[in-house]
Amino acid sequence: MSEPIVVVREPGRSPLRLVLDQPLEIGRDCTGLLLTDAQISRRHLQLRVENGHVIATDLGSTNGTLIDGQPLTGPTQLGPGAVCTLGSTTVELVGIDPRSTMISGSPATTMPVDFRQTSIELVADSVTKAKPDLAVSADQGTVSIVFSDIESSTEQAARLGDERWFEVLGIHNDIVRRSVAAHGGTEIKSQGDGFMLTFPSARGAVRCMTAVQKDLADHSSASPADAVRIRVGVHTGEAIADADGDLFGRHVILAARIANEALGGEILVSSLVREIIEARGDVVFGDARTAELKGLDGSQTMYPILWD
Repeated sequence: MSEPIVVVREPGRSPLRLVLDQPLEIGRDCTGLLLTDAQISRRHLQLRVENGHVIATDLGSTNGTLIDGQPLTGPTQLGPGAVCTLGSTTVELVGIDPRSTMISGSPATTMPVDFRQTSIELVADSVTKAKPDLAVSADQGTVSIVFSDIESSTEQAARLGDERWFEVLGIHNDIVRRSVAAHGGTEIKSQGDGFMLTFPSARGAVRCMTAVQKDLADHSSASPADAVRIRVGVHTGEAIADADGDLFGRHVILAARIANEALGGEILVSSLVREIIEARGDVVFGDARTAELKGLDGSQTMYPILWD
């Protein structure tokens, strides 16, 4: 069964499309979608589905909520195209579109979706809290972790407009997913334009993302107005977490931080990934890059893959 879909537009951010498959709470410090808009309360608005209808409820916010320009005074059913205004942010009910690739709202009993972070950080935070079993992707106890997102996606979305942006995002997502399937990878999490993927081998991870970069470059050449470039980070670590999950968390965080250091069109890998795959000589590496990465002790050495 298809679910209602909303599009959240916060100034300075790429539009976010969400499926309302569970109640969605919106605010600056809540259990659902986290925003930065200073005019929004910590717990501002809830959207839920009852008998196929979307119901909006203001959660006692300081500045209130408008529905199509009128104050929201109690639980109210939203019609197709209805726009909720929270400060400078809007939430539009755009209907049902089963063809689109969306992320689930599902915040009620899990973890927040922090709209204040990059797509890579959103995915990494969600995964480290959920701690999924990565053993399915493991080869002799190790797993290669990939994070990626679209460079300057906020500016891209603003330039293209919502309708075209979601079409381009769909093309990007299809290219990533086809390559992951072809190279034996697993999609652990996707959110907005961000992906976390795992592979049983470091070489497979690099080959997959090289193919993605080449396919996106071909698409950009054929359609320059829709050109997108992605940032990719790759790290390899043990698949099984220790008792408190710290080992798992460190590997995920390192892979995500490496991806955040990558430039658009670049695949950046950890020193361990380079050590694992360099012996065959079939992968060309650029000069080492050293940086201190947020949440990790000491400096980390990374290497770009020269894929083009």
